[in-house]
Amino acid sequence: MKTIRFLGFWICLVIGLALGAWSQRPPASVSVSAPATAFSADRAMTDVAAMAQKPHPTGSAEIAKVRDHLLARINGMDLEVSVRPGEGFLPYSKDGRALGVAAVQNLVGVLPGKDRTLPAILVMSHYDSVHNSPGAADDATGTAAALEIARALKADGPHLRDVIFLFTDAEEPGLLGADAFFARDPMLARVGLVLNMEARGDAGRAAMFQTGPGNGALMSVFAREAKGPSANSMASTVYEKMPNDTDFTHAVKKGLPGLNLAFIDDQLAYHTPLARPDHLERGSLQHIGDQALPTLRALADAPSLPAKTDNAIYSDVLGLFLISYPPVVGWVLLGLAAVLIGVTAWRTLKLGAASGWEIARGAAGLLLIASSAGLVLHLAGRALMIQDVQRYYGLLVRFDHLLWGAGILAVAAGLGVATAQARGAKRVIPCVVALALGGACSLAGGFDPIGLGLGVAACLFAALALGFKTDALGAWIGGMIVLLLLAVAAQVLAPGATVMLTWPLLVAAIGAALVIGFGGTRDKRVALALTLALCVLATLSTAQLSAWGAWTFAGVGLLEPAILALFAMLAAPALSPLAHDFAATRWAWRAAGVLAIAGIALIANAARLGGEPERPAITTALHVADLSTGKAWRVADQPRLDAWTKKTLPDDGGSEPKKEALAPFWREPVWMSQTRAVPVAAPQLTVDRAEDRLLVRLIPAPGAEMVSIRLRPSAPLSTPRLNGRPITLAAEPGKWSNLTYHAPDPNGVTLSFTTTGTGKVEVAALEYHDGWPQLAKAPPAKPPELMAYGMSDKTAVLVRGGLSW
Repeated sequence: MKTIRFLGFWICLVIGLALGAWSQRPPASVSVSAPATAFSADRAMTDVAAMAQKPHPTGSAEIAKVRDHLLARINGMDLEVSVRPGEGFLPYSKDGRALGVAAVQNLVGVLPGKDRTLPAILVMSHYDSVHNSPGAADDATGTAAALEIARALKADGPHLRDVIFLFTDAEEPGLLGADAFFARDPMLARVGLVLNMEARGDAGRAAMFQTGPGNGALMSVFAREAKGPSANSMASTVYEKMPNDTDFTHAVKKGLPGLNLAFIDDQLAYHTPLARPDHLERGSLQHIGDQALPTLRALADAPSLPAKTDNAIYSDVLGLFLISYPPVVGWVLLGLAAVLIGVTAWRTLKLGAASGWEIARGAAGLLLIASSAGLVLHLAGRALMIQDVQRYYGLLVRFDHLLWGAGILAVAAGLGVATAQARGAKRVIPCVVALALGGACSLAGGFDPIGLGLGVAACLFAALALGFKTDALGAWIGGMIVLLLLAVAAQVLAPGATVMLTWPLLVAAIGAALVIGFGGTRDKRVALALTLALCVLATLSTAQLSAWGAWTFAGVGLLEPAILALFAMLAAPALSPLAHDFAATRWAWRAAGVLAIAGIALIANAARLGGEPERPAITTALHVADLSTGKAWRVADQPRLDAWTKKTLPDDGGSEPKKEALAPFWREPVWMSQTRAVPVAAPQLTVDRAEDRLLVRLIPAPGAEMVSIRLRPSAPLSTPRLNGRPITLAAEPGKWSNLTYHAPDPNGVTLSFTTTGTGKVEVAALEYHDGWPQLAKAPPAKPPELMAYGMSDKTAVLVRGGLSW
């Protein structure tokens, strides 16, 4: 028994972390020999391989090939096919002076139902990729999954209602195809529910991370039908507050119910050349289909779609099944936890097993775990200095080391607090260390109020929690009281967020009630059973929290590693009695120190600069030709030059790279090397005036993928129009306004404004073509530890014009 109590903390922690990691593994892919009604990732991979051979951004020659493949596949299944041309719009700035536009070609295939008057289900994915990425995951996976779902539904159809498969264009430059559909396509009137499939990596389990409004009844269907569901309402609640968007955003704005699914592991493949079919984890594709197909089949056969009801509170349990319940049940669970905690506290005080002061110190101790873990992880994040996309992707090279390092640091902080409380450590040193670490956060990147605030909070909670010994029951009950108060506040303000608070709280409360009810027995069998019960509860809580934590860290951990402090705090109550048993031994401080050193070492290794052949770092270099001056440059818009860009920029008769601005497109200095000017395809820019209308017309050169038109007037301009259609684009005197047009019409783009009085306007246009100029010296091959990113390896042609009136 003594050995179990000594090692219980470590056994539960290790097994819990292992179970959490196991629960995040996607299922095995299903072979092509599976029944026709089943979803097979191996079948769908044929479409992924066909679509993701090369990058296919909107406006490129490659996207036309992908479009032809999709049309052939839709026609081959005898769906009702249509091409829905249109324009999509998105403001690119909050001040209204930047607008993104695309000429889109959305594709639709309709699987007819028995009753075509019923509201249809819309299955949505996008078929464009970003520049320099084949897009095997984002979003050839979603597109291929939609085709496989259509095939499987047709195999056991017809179903009761129509299922519309929408393949949007121009998602990557700003959800522009979705804007064209949800804002102007008459087919929208037939839609009653939307399911969207996306990706932000190319591995891991697919999570249902966002719903439409009023999801209660729909979540009941998803919980019942989806195979191996992955979802939790905390993620959906938080995602609503974040700036991230997918095509599903337009469905939410229209008030449509629905589900949004994606997988997000191995984000080094997100928007990079790694997003190849052979790099994609097939199990991720299988998992998105396992959840989407049975859910869609049930909805397609339902006499009516789920009615809008109160948003549900829900989560999967280790990826095995999903529990979903309304907010009123959340109150019941909190009430149950409150009763268990109250009875436990009353019995503890009555028996003299802990004092009120110990319980208060236990409450402060849990807050000390959260603030101290948050402080050290926030400091680590500051030290990583993630201030640009180059650094961001550099850390993704060794992301697993960063995740485990941050997790181990969080455990070290929790164990350190437990040891300090069990030993009755003095307050002075922890308070000084907390303030020092809080101040250290400002040493990287300037003054940091968050780090300073965490330091002050950790100092305050250390003063309240330390100075006297706190036994296990006091720490346990005090921590649960804190969680109960936080859960009640969340239940009032954001019920969906309570799942990550209520479940660990209830597990800890059950364990505490068992101890207070059966603890102190002299029956060794009862004592052993009680200890094992506590271990099982602690292990399950740790496993679930580690699964939640890993997924959350994949989403936001690079931006703020301190997010793991939340999960350290949530895991503490269930682990508290076991941790205190170990904390009372002479090994506790050493163990906490070893963990801290290991965590720091892993994070330091993740922070190493440079890529590896299997996990390359990103780089950029492109050719810019300014036809108004006859000059040309090789440009790298990354903060730090690697060996390849240092060689490539001056390689064609160029000068040594130096940082310069090239207004109005590169207003901040970027690495530039003036290079040999060679012939390039030239767009035709004209600036004219007809009566009171200013006319800016650009006829793109053949092969143009994207154009950006910028103008700076000296007098107010009003009533903007694009190709005769009214648009929203502010043009203020003395300031540049920007129109970015993806897949521009070969016949030309005309931007017009109404002028008043006298004035003048400066106009500049930048046009992008794939590849380097034919007569330019080809850049050296990239080493295997580097890969192109963004607009790398493009030719940008700059023309200028102007007019006075």
